[in-house]
Amino acid sequence: MKNNTNKFGKLFIGVLLISSLVVLSSCSVKNEITLGADGSGSASMTAKIDEMLVTYLSSLAELTGDAPADGVLFNVDDIRKGIEDNPGLRVKAIKNDADKLITAVVEFDDIEALILQSEENLGNEKIISFKKSEASKEIRIYIDIDNFLDIAPLFPMVEEPLFMTFGPLENQGLAEDDYLEMMEYALGDGGGKLIKESMITTIINIDGKLISQTGGRVSGKNSVTFETPLIRLLLLDKPIEYSIKFE
Repeated sequence: MKNNTNKFGKLFIGVLLISSLVVLSSCSVKNEITLGADGSGSASMTAKIDEMLVTYLSSLAELTGDAPADGVLFNVDDIRKGIEDNPGLRVKAIKNDADKLITAVVEFDDIEALILQSEENLGNEKIISFKKSEASKEIRIYIDIDNFLDIAPLFPMVEEPLFMTFGPLENQGLAEDDYLEMMEYALGDGGGKLIKESMITTIINIDGKLISQTGGRVSGKNSVTFETPLIRLLLLDKPIEYSIKFE
C-alpha cells in the first residue's frame, strides 16, 4: 500500500500548509502553527481517528488488494518522506498510535517561500497567497467549489475515485441531511453523526503583532483560532475563506 500511504502523506502536508484540507481520514484534527518574526516556525498536528473510520479504511484496503502486510494504514516513514520531499520542510517528530492517533511536528525556515512555492505548484494564487508590505504580512486562503480541483497538484487524493464519490463535486447541491444519510449508509450506524461532529481546528501563534483576521476568532494576544466543520469542506456549499495579517 505504499502508493496509497504516500497520498495520505501528501494529505498531511496539506494539513500543515492549508489547514482545512483533512478529508475522510480523521474525525478530529488540531493543528497549531507558530510563526517567528523571521518567517521560520513550526507546525504540530494531532489527528484522532475514530474506530469506525479505521475499520472502514481497512475493509476498503482489503477489497482493493491494498491491505498493508503489517496492518498499519498510515505508514509514518512514507508520511515523513512525503513531507520532506517538499523543500524547506523538516519532520522533527511523527508518531502513529495504532492508526487511532497520529501526531506530527514539522519545522520550516521561511513561510513566505513555502506559500510562494504552493502558488507556483497550484497555478492559482487565489487558493493560498502571501502578501508583504513594509508595514505587514498577510496570509490568505480561499477554497470554493470552482477552484477545488485546482488543489490537485498538492493533494492528488482529490482526484481519487473514493474521494470524488464523497467529495463536493459529486455531491454539489446535495442537502446536508441527505449527505449525512448517505454517509450513515457508507460508514455504518453513527457515520452521519460522526461526520457532522468532526471538526478541523487550527491555531496560529504569531511572534509579533496580530493586526487582523477573517474567518476565525482571536484566541490570545497574538493568536487566532480557525475552526472548520468537516461537513462544510465535504459539501463546499459556501466558500471557505481565512486570512491573517500581522507584523
